[in-house]
Amino acid sequence: MKYVLLDRDGTIIQDPLDERVDRIEKIELFPDSIEALKYLADNDFGVVLITNQAGIGEGRITEEEFWAIHSEVLNQLSPSGVNFVKTYMNGEASGPNATEWRKPGPKMLLQAAEDLSINLKDVFMVGDNQSDIDAGINAGCKGSILVETARNKKVTSPNAIYTAPNLLDAAHYIISNSWCGSY
Repeated sequence: MKYVLLDRDGTIIQDPLDERVDRIEKIELFPDSIEALKYLADNDFGVVLITNQAGIGEGRITEEEFWAIHSEVLNQLSPSGVNFVKTYMNGEASGPNATEWRKPGPKMLLQAAEDLSINLKDVFMVGDNQSDIDAGINAGCKGSILVETARNKKVTSPNAIYTAPNLLDAAHYIISNSWCGSY
């Protein structure tokens, strides 16, 4: 199996205006999310989700509530047929006291590589923020792909290997720029 590392909020599901998916009612898939994930599944890619959840550190949501919401996200994405291999979540609030477990730190990606025997040099990290791009770079990924789906701001990144207008376009780039072999 090949792998791709994906951010969740703002990449697969839309960021609410307050940037916190802290209730099931706030889950809104992007129109192309299922099609993009199906395309990855059809090409033997498993998805590892890498997500910062500052709302936990801010006291807006508990970790238990996060996992309940996350379960519903996965349920809504299940028609894609993609294998969600594992989810890595960091609940720290952003700021000077954040650890290397919070993106742009590489710890979640490095832990995924260790747990799943992934060679990060063969894997793309995909996200909608500079912290996602930097996490992929900091972990030594093959490349970081920016999807221009951030709702509240225009994000650009000179460090992204590719900038895609949406997840489906990113999935096409990943398939076109991956090779067969062990991952």
